[in-house]
Amino acid sequence: MKTLTTLIAVATVAASGITIASADTTLEPRSATVKFADLNTSNVQGAQVLYQRIASAAESVCRDLKPGRQVALMEPYAKCVHQAISTAVIKVDRPAVTAYAAAQGTRPSEAAIKIARNQ
Repeated sequence: MKTLTTLIAVATVAASGITIASADTTLEPRSATVKFADLNTSNVQGAQVLYQRIASAAESVCRDLKPGRQVALMEPYAKCVHQAISTAVIKVDRPAVTAYAAAQGTRPSEAAIKIARNQ
């Protein structure tokens, strides 16, 4: 994983929730659990709410890269958030959530698929 970017977001499915983690070689990995047992993820409304929860958790685990006024951090932050969302959507594995994510411009990358399969 060290040959990839310094930060990789990884999501794992927990009982009725997902955990999004950010792996950094210099910091302790952080994670955020996103619960969704209360949602019907087979419809657009439930998929939208879950996607928003995932996006919020991704922003939280990538917060150390939040650019503020540092232009150099804009790309790493965006990549971290995108990777976390993509990986979480793969782990959730619900067609409506995947479709909603795609409509938002979040498509699973090959790296996210590889990471999801290795976990």
